[in-house]
Amino acid sequence: MRKCPWLAFLLLIAISAGTGCQPQGEREPRNSPVKVSLALVPNSYSGLIGIADAKGFFGECGLEISAKEYPSGREAVEAVMRGEVQVATGADIVMATKVFDDPSLRVIASIGSSGANEIVARKDRNIHVPADLKGKKIAHSPGTSSEYYLDAFLLANAIPAGEVNMVNAPPANIADALVSGEVDAMSSWDVNVYSARKRLGEDGVSWPAQNYLDWYWLLIVREEMTVSPEPLKRFLRALLMAEGFVLANENEARNILARKWGFDPEFIGEVWEKTRLNVTLNQSMITSLENFARWKMKKEGKFEPIPNYLRFTFTGVLDEVEPRTVTLFR
Repeated sequence: MRKCPWLAFLLLIAISAGTGCQPQGEREPRNSPVKVSLALVPNSYSGLIGIADAKGFFGECGLEISAKEYPSGREAVEAVMRGEVQVATGADIVMATKVFDDPSLRVIASIGSSGANEIVARKDRNIHVPADLKGKKIAHSPGTSSEYYLDAFLLANAIPAGEVNMVNAPPANIADALVSGEVDAMSSWDVNVYSARKRLGEDGVSWPAQNYLDWYWLLIVREEMTVSPEPLKRFLRALLMAEGFVLANENEARNILARKWGFDPEFIGEVWEKTRLNVTLNQSMITSLENFARWKMKKEGKFEPIPNYLRFTFTGVLDEVEPRTVTLFR
């Protein structure tokens, strides 16, 4: 895409033509916006939300967004579960595991994907290659991609889980735990990875943890929100406008996100190539949800059938707003 500017331009035209915010019969007065509350993790893969807000696309679509920021998707989704907000951003692993606690949760779209989870370790603890992690304290955040990809990394490197000391750490404090020396290594995602590596400098070493498999960044609501889905339609139209903007204005989009959430431009540049920003509902997302469910159930010693995640995916909004982006096997 980045090598074919003309293709990005054509896609922008197609998206703009198909996703206008005020289709016939749905025009709303500008002085009566619909309010939507959002639990947001400010990060590169929430980029479409940041762009839509900064460029005024939510307002154009007749929405007034009130956003609360959270350090992880797990905490954002838990806010939806408690009824504190209507919509949350969260990784597919969070959705896969939280439906066991709240079967009313629904995915309405994927708005991005990321491949930026890493293991970061301290060289001064005599860690230079993955095998050196044996016997070391490794911080992770349970119930997030941090935990899953740590398990996967240990398995891929033939390190028995029983030969490391796993330490639970809140996402907001995990980099601090490593830099302070409280732990020897950590498993986390891009913001925390960047912070830890930058602060450790030459004393740090890191390895990719995802084996080239991206995880999906989802919009998650409770089922009651889908009964009258007009606010969600407007929300996705605004994000599709943001997607078109990113395709045509990549450098400006990166600068907007750096300014909006106070990111170091170096960080945005580093994670941009590992992040995809697009609005979809595709079959590989379902496969990811199923894989995470199998992992969770195996860890808990359960062997019953995994949930049917199509039941927890509400396609009605995206089917109407941009049906070409829905490629689920139904």
